[in-house]
Amino acid sequence: MSAIGVGMIAVVISACDVGDDDPVPLPDISYVGLYNASPDSPPLDILMENGRINYYPLRYSDYSNYLNFYAGERTMRVSPVNASNVVVDTTFNFEPEAAYSLFYVNEYDDIQAFLVEDEVLSLSSGEAAVRFIHLSPDSPEVNLVRSVEDETTVLADGNAYLDPTSFMAVESGVQSFQVNLTDNGEEVLSIPDLNLRSGGVYTILARGYNNPPAGNNNNLSADVLINN
Repeated sequence: MSAIGVGMIAVVISACDVGDDDPVPLPDISYVGLYNASPDSPPLDILMENGRINYYPLRYSDYSNYLNFYAGERTMRVSPVNASNVVVDTTFNFEPEAAYSLFYVNEYDDIQAFLVEDEVLSLSSGEAAVRFIHLSPDSPEVNLVRSVEDETTVLADGNAYLDPTSFMAVESGVQSFQVNLTDNGEEVLSIPDLNLRSGGVYTILARGYNNPPAGNNNNLSADVLINN
């Protein structure tokens, strides 16, 4: 996982007093993580109400971690770095105190914004939460399999492109995950010895090309995002 430095034009602001009895309320905040999953995209600029919000280009596989956005209706646009043309123009309604993951997906000629709300899951001591999101535009349906010592569990069965699972509670600790083709069980990705901490919340991604076009080296691979 690679993280980028992102500066926001809409961040938490300090309250100040107009008068002793008339404090200015803090605005409602939402939490949004940005991820570039378009395997042939150039580096991207992300704009909100026409102001750029990232200091550094959002390259393929870059993840911003959660950023503070003002809640409510927000218009977000995407352009190639330092270019004037807009390739994605989407309006979202972010709920106060809600968390979201915003993925830029598909091949660049058809790039789109894919928003997933990161719902809250109540965990007991010794548990972690895991979900799986299929972001490989040319890969068929897959299964996510979890292995702990000699036991295996299918966590997602027949997961299609852009069909995310919900967060699932699993035992914390060191474990491995495999992504297998649904039709024949062939293993296409392996994530060995992933240490899930108690109370941790994780997203496992399948990204890249199953069959990359000429000149593109972004093969099918996995990424793990930490959502808390």
